[in-house]
Amino acid sequence: MIRATANPRTSSLVGRLVLAQMGLVGLLWLGALAYLVNDTARYDEIFEPRLAGPRADMILSVVDALIDEPQKLNATLTLIDAFQRRENHEEDDPALRQSMVVWKGDKLLFVSPGEPGVVRTTKQRQLERVTVSGIPWRTYTQNSQHSDARVTLIRSGHVMSIILALGGRGILILPLLISLPFLVFPAWWSVRVALRPWRRFSEEIASRGPEDFSPLRFGSRYRELRPVSQAVNELLLRVQRGVARERSFIADAAHELRTPLAAMRVNVEALQRHPAQGQAGELLAGLVRSLERSSRLVAQLLGLMRSDADSLPENREDIHLSGLVQDRLALLSVAARPRQVELDLTRAEDGLVRGEREGLISLIDNLVENAIKYSPTGSVVMVSVRRQEAGLELCVQDHGCGIAEELRERVFTRFFRAPDQTQPGSGLGLAIVKAVADRHGAQISLSSAAAASGLRVIVLFAQQA
Repeated sequence: MIRATANPRTSSLVGRLVLAQMGLVGLLWLGALAYLVNDTARYDEIFEPRLAGPRADMILSVVDALIDEPQKLNATLTLIDAFQRRENHEEDDPALRQSMVVWKGDKLLFVSPGEPGVVRTTKQRQLERVTVSGIPWRTYTQNSQHSDARVTLIRSGHVMSIILALGGRGILILPLLISLPFLVFPAWWSVRVALRPWRRFSEEIASRGPEDFSPLRFGSRYRELRPVSQAVNELLLRVQRGVARERSFIADAAHELRTPLAAMRVNVEALQRHPAQGQAGELLAGLVRSLERSSRLVAQLLGLMRSDADSLPENREDIHLSGLVQDRLALLSVAARPRQVELDLTRAEDGLVRGEREGLISLIDNLVENAIKYSPTGSVVMVSVRRQEAGLELCVQDHGCGIAEELRERVFTRFFRAPDQTQPGSGLGLAIVKAVADRHGAQISLSSAAAASGLRVIVLFAQQA
């Protein structure tokens, strides 16, 4: 399964959704507070008189009871005024406090210190808005039922003053800041749960092998995932058709080329039996070499197509790897003889590999043929089969020029050849080896040989139960 590495520059969809939720909560909170402040400052004509009425009755009762004792009345009204200024921890802020003016007929009995001072009203038992020195105020006036005493309760009606006063005391922001930590984790958890289908959808895609083009199943269950699932399925179908056309073309072309190449080789070899002098003999020899290269290329193309196609479970069987390697080395020794290269099976430990015989033959042949081709004359190609803790290891080691470390990943790409390579070839051998190894669940690695030069190729097959 392929997993993307963490990138500090990438953003998290979960984080964005959580931030969006927190931003929405903040906006709703501020909107609600703004509405309450505005409603309190301007439109609370019904609700506020219901609250102010009992308070006015209480103050008027005190006035009626102590009207004959002016000193006690003034002291009592002063205490009531102090209580009203600080009952909500308003610290005597004009924008938040409640002040009052008390009258006995036309005689002023008491006025709260500070703004707005004496305020005269015209309405009884209802909210009235008045302006003093350009500043709006809300007032409520009520007369005593037993005398000509009256009281006017006063609050600020300036919206911005109320908002600034509340904001300065943290009344607007502090509850939101306190509640946010308790909202972040539930929001994060809810988003994670809601996005779980996306993770399962991505896991289904990541679990697909290179040959699995079947339609995705999970994404079609959800309305939001259905367009993505359909687009991916259409892409898989197009890729499948493209791969099928490519394989069909290469396979057909390779099959068609085999017959004329074989006929040309027979004719050229027949010509070589007749005496040829000078340049004619050299041309015939070059033509034979070119035909050998073309025949090898066609054989590799067919092997590549088989390595991609022969992956059905019914084609697999338990194979003794050491025995198969011995059989292939016996046949390939004929190709090694003209170069005076010796094939040495240094170790052959028995072990079973569950796989396809033709594919494993192609893997062994390509590794050994490459080792023969790039080994100097008179050298030795060492092959071994060893039992390791992780499984069965096939090792092929030569004394050739090797492969630069920075190119060891690219050499498994089809048709890629090292820039400084002088030996003829098509660049398909190691691509075929990699395809067969991947299909068998084997790990392949390249390293430098123990000698001063050369290449060691190790293919590790998983241990059979």
